[in-house]
Amino acid sequence: MEAEALLQSLTRVVTALDGTGIRFAVAGGLAVYARGGPPSDHDVDLFLKPGDADRAAEVLTAAGLRRVHPPEDWLTKVYDGDILVDLIHGPNHRPVTDELLDRAALMRVGSTAAPVVSGTDLLVDKLLVLSAHRCDFAPLLRIARDLREQVDWTDVAVQVSASPYARAFLALLGDLAVIDPKEALVPEAPQYLVARLSRALAEDPRTAELGVHVTVRGEHVHLTGEVTCPARKAEVDAVVGEYLTGELVHNDVRVADVREPASAEEIGR
Repeated sequence: MEAEALLQSLTRVVTALDGTGIRFAVAGGLAVYARGGPPSDHDVDLFLKPGDADRAAEVLTAAGLRRVHPPEDWLTKVYDGDILVDLIHGPNHRPVTDELLDRAALMRVGSTAAPVVSGTDLLVDKLLVLSAHRCDFAPLLRIARDLREQVDWTDVAVQVSASPYARAFLALLGDLAVIDPKEALVPEAPQYLVARLSRALAEDPRTAELGVHVTVRGEHVHLTGEVTCPARKAEVDAVVGEYLTGELVHNDVRVADVREPASAEEIGR
């Protein structure tokens, strides 16, 4: 399908929705094209909130498009002639929100102007589609190269961290120097960080502390418990510092009072 035909259909859709109060943003291949990537030859994708999908379909039907009812529960479909327009309200089973639409930017797309999803949201959507049955990195590599300056890759890494396919693609981008490899690193889940630090404190010969407890609250790491002397507390700091980079560590470990009794009277107490 020619890109020009898709752009003409997008213009019809935008014209029909304009002034209705229905919020939407161009997504998919046309969003890539609007942001400087390769032209799309697939279909027209719009993101809109779940509560607006049926109303948008009614508006477009009144404008001459043809509605169909797909089996999927995360989108609605209409056709402009032979061109498919997907009205997507739950991409990758994540609802479209006002916050996502707020991040969209008004951009020129062919002969019309429309909100276009942010580069970051666009790449998150593209990467979450990857699966065992859809794992072609080639087109994504070109998109990532073309749009890399418009994407918060650290945010992308966080949002796609549950997908091994997305993580593999981000690692590939780092290896190819498309992005800084550090941007592809997914922050460690708190439960794994707690387990790793607790094990390090128990096994390191400088501490061998089983009485130090590690908790994570947001970006802060809190150490609590009891050690035998100030030097041991300092060693706890040293061990933790070798395992963490950037986190804010609060060492609230208490030094135990192990003084000898001063008199027989104290012994008898």
